[in-house]
Amino acid sequence: MIPLIFTVVFWVFELSWFMFTYVTLANAANEGVRYSIVHSGGDPAGTQTTVQAFAATALHDMSAMATSVTFPDGNSSPPSRVRVTVTYTFVPYLSNFFTTPTVHAYAEGRLIVQ
Repeated sequence: MIPLIFTVVFWVFELSWFMFTYVTLANAANEGVRYSIVHSGGDPAGTQTTVQAFAATALHDMSAMATSVTFPDGNSSPPSRVRVTVTYTFVPYLSNFFTTPTVHAYAEGRLIVQ
């Protein structure tokens, strides 16, 4: 019975950590969008740096995260749209003990450049 209880507790921990990862990605994408609209969308490298810096505060492995800044309307001049997407490959801690799949998390933020 003890192994079953520990297994359930650890999977609850893994699910909680994954949800925390997703919320961090969503907040990082929103921070990137805010940075982009304040700077009129003209600084994609600064937007990516802002996203990386925000996500780094959450103790995640930044090498597994990719950030993309795109302009669906073709340019960054107002009133164009900006889209910041953040993808992350989540590897559960229990993968050292069990065969567990990796999860590809995705978050996106969109606003209009003012």
